[in-house]
Amino acid sequence: MKKVRIIARLDIKGPNVIKGIQFECLRVMGKPMEMAENYYLQGADEIIYLDTVANLYQRQKLLRIVSQSSEKIYIPFTIGGGIRSIDDIKELLKTGADKVAINTEATKNPELIRDAAKIFGSQCIVASIEAKKIGNDKWEAYVDNGRQPTGLDAVEWAKRTENLGAGEIFLTSVDMDGTENGLDLELIKRISEVLSIPLVVSGGVKNIDDFEECFRKYNVDGIAAASIFHYKKYNINEVKEELFGRGLNIRRTSSSGMVDTFPEQKYDLINYNKFTLRQLEDEVLKNIAVIQDDNVICDDQEEFDIGVIDYGINNLKSVIKAFEKIGRKAKWIDNSEDVNNARCLVLPGVGAFENGINGLRNKGLIESIKRRVNDGVPLLGICLGMQLLFDESEEYGIHKGLGLIPGKVVPLKSTADVRKKGYKVPHIGWNELRIPSHRKDRGWNDCVLETSQSNNAVYFVHTYFAKPDSIENIIATTVYGDQEFCAVVQRENITAMQFHPEKSGEVGLEMLRHFLEMNNL
Repeated sequence: MKKVRIIARLDIKGPNVIKGIQFECLRVMGKPMEMAENYYLQGADEIIYLDTVANLYQRQKLLRIVSQSSEKIYIPFTIGGGIRSIDDIKELLKTGADKVAINTEATKNPELIRDAAKIFGSQCIVASIEAKKIGNDKWEAYVDNGRQPTGLDAVEWAKRTENLGAGEIFLTSVDMDGTENGLDLELIKRISEVLSIPLVVSGGVKNIDDFEECFRKYNVDGIAAASIFHYKKYNINEVKEELFGRGLNIRRTSSSGMVDTFPEQKYDLINYNKFTLRQLEDEVLKNIAVIQDDNVICDDQEEFDIGVIDYGINNLKSVIKAFEKIGRKAKWIDNSEDVNNARCLVLPGVGAFENGINGLRNKGLIESIKRRVNDGVPLLGICLGMQLLFDESEEYGIHKGLGLIPGKVVPLKSTADVRKKGYKVPHIGWNELRIPSHRKDRGWNDCVLETSQSNNAVYFVHTYFAKPDSIENIIATTVYGDQEFCAVVQRENITAMQFHPEKSGEVGLEMLRHFLEMNNL
């Protein structure tokens, strides 16, 4: 079963992480990248970045932070703030984000959620809801970082966003935010009761007991905290070890670094708003320039070993940087010539099957990929990239895949069919891998997982999974609800993973390293 998530929340304003109480009385806490990297080292299961002024000042999204995060953080991160279009989402995912959180624009244009889910998959689309109590057993949804009421009932809006196609809800209590007076359990109870998709909650955590009570009592998948970590009251690893000791299903890590924050620094809100406005134009241009520079991983004249295939909607930056972390040179490729020159191909993926296969077709890559694989070139498929390797998918109709592995892509069982606490669709979170029964005698010898352990947890974010015709191609499985399904497949020179190794911490990096070693790269 998937593990509950402990998430670090970073509210961004200008170049800094800030923290307030009920979104006011703001203080500068530190720099986004430094804090995020330290929280990663502490064992955070995820990072959430929220740009607190993106919507107010129509500023450029957090592209620079997303890009930099992909260089040093090998866990998933969600980005929210000022997302208004499909192009905004595509840009963030391509730069390295795993999910996007949409608030203001969704209340104005709810169809954005539906359209985005169909293109990128519901697992990428998070509905962010800022709820403020307005009466007995009633909360209103707010936007613009808790500044503006919408007139929407928060509970009803949460359910509606699910029906529109959101794959996860990120719920913040405006009343409890930054108070450290405890989570708004009444609000959490009401919203958790109406949802069948994952729920992450935030606002008011004061101690480890709050984490435990919320996880045990309510159908919550993750808790995002800021103040208790920023002010160094708890280390994330300390929280996780204590919760594990109390019997909760937690992903354990070994690191315990502390974060350098500056809570003693006074925060001049008026002057800082002027600073943000004054700097805005130059900062936007600078961010764009940095992103363009960052995305040139190798120039066209350089030799490269690993070609990471770009078909328009997939997450590339994180994969590139993961290979760079283990000392290997990789390059984004989107044409047949580069496919032919690569010693190894990687097909990553974030999104829906139809858009993925159409992206490959529109770039004229399908035949060259097949030819290279048939010539014996190693290929690694990741998440949607794994699914595209199969004969067909049932996602939003029947769509033909690359046909490199016999089998098809099918949906996870619905919540109506699996009446088990904690089971939700999409499947978002950390699961342990299993050695399938037909490999019990040989384990993971002579395969991509040879250096892995069966209790290793890796990060999944999906609604569909691949079902090979031959069980002999299945290297590892995982269990979610009452389903045991294929997590890793290996067929001759093809290896594919339903999870994201580039977002699975050191465990995932080791898998990428061994994949290259076993293919003599």
